[in-house]
Amino acid sequence: MSISTNSINYGDDFTPAENGEVNGGAINLKNDGQFDGKNSESIADQQQLKELREKFAKMEMELKIAKLELENVKKIAKLELENKVLEQKLKNQELMVEQKALKEKVDKIEQKMEKNATAGQLSKILEKISELEKEQRQQNENTTKDAADQFSKIPEKINELETQQKEQNENTTKSTSDQFSEMQNDQMGLLEKFSEIEKGQKPIKALLNLRQNYWDANACHKKLEIIGDKNLTVHHKGKNGWCSVFAEYSILMNKNSPNIFYYEISVKNKIGWFISFGFGVKQQNKLNGRIRHEYGTYSYDSFGDFCINGKGKETNGEYSYGVGDTVGIGVNSATRQIIFTKNGLRLGYSNFFVAPSSADRSFHPFVSMYSFGDKIEANFGPNFKFVWHLT
Repeated sequence: MSISTNSINYGDDFTPAENGEVNGGAINLKNDGQFDGKNSESIADQQQLKELREKFAKMEMELKIAKLELENVKKIAKLELENKVLEQKLKNQELMVEQKALKEKVDKIEQKMEKNATAGQLSKILEKISELEKEQRQQNENTTKDAADQFSKIPEKINELETQQKEQNENTTKSTSDQFSEMQNDQMGLLEKFSEIEKGQKPIKALLNLRQNYWDANACHKKLEIIGDKNLTVHHKGKNGWCSVFAEYSILMNKNSPNIFYYEISVKNKIGWFISFGFGVKQQNKLNGRIRHEYGTYSYDSFGDFCINGKGKETNGEYSYGVGDTVGIGVNSATRQIIFTKNGLRLGYSNFFVAPSSADRSFHPFVSMYSFGDKIEANFGPNFKFVWHLT
């Protein structure tokens, strides 16, 4: 099955939609009603897979945050214990300073009392000192006990936090594992669907030709100038008179190798008589003239007439076109049916067909112009000005 750059899928009904795009020169070829649906399903499945992956990433982040919080609790507990121990040391130092000052005072009193103090007074002082020492010892014991109790509770608190974290991790891991397993099953389903879609696309891809067509400078009359970086615009720059140009690539009319072919031209300037475009057999001796009444020629003239296999089909100007108009011609090589369009509308003829005697020929797009200053721009796809949906 051959592939055509400007392939467009045509069927019986032909409905235009303006300002659309066509990928690869094809026009929404529906393959027994399944291709568009499966593409939509694959997009929905891809979105579901993306959401599951984002949810899994979010769970991993929550687990990391929980671990960091546990570490912070341990650090805070350790700092609190160290602060309490430090506070107790400071209190002990203050008491020692007070005790030292008191002892110095007692020493002074004793020295003074060596002369005049009685034994009773000295005994009271010693009792007071003993009480102070006892009170200091009791206070030290209570402080140490409180610190020890709080310190003993820290491992218990840490164990409790670790148990909670472990349970949370197990639940999270189980949930994540279940979801990951479900995600893997979804991925397998998606792969199967992609495989089915790819199989369904094979006959469609066979109808597309990825070559980009353009006007052939070696098959162009000297009075015509091909301009533009893509060689799509043709300008009549010589004296008035018929001259023609063919495109580089052809379409093969072979029922055993079906193609959908279509192209359009936009009239940029039209000075005098008329313009003719279509497709026919590429021959150098046809460049110096109007390609219309040749056997195997199918064309659309600017005064509104059609030519089918070299024979004119008059319309009394009903389908004439000029500056600003976009007109097109297409053919289905499998059915040999020819269609003509103007500004997004399919023209009212459904009984135009390529002659069976020329059905296996190779045809090239062409345009013929008469007047100096005439200019057209061709569009061989894939992005046509008007999109056709054929069923």
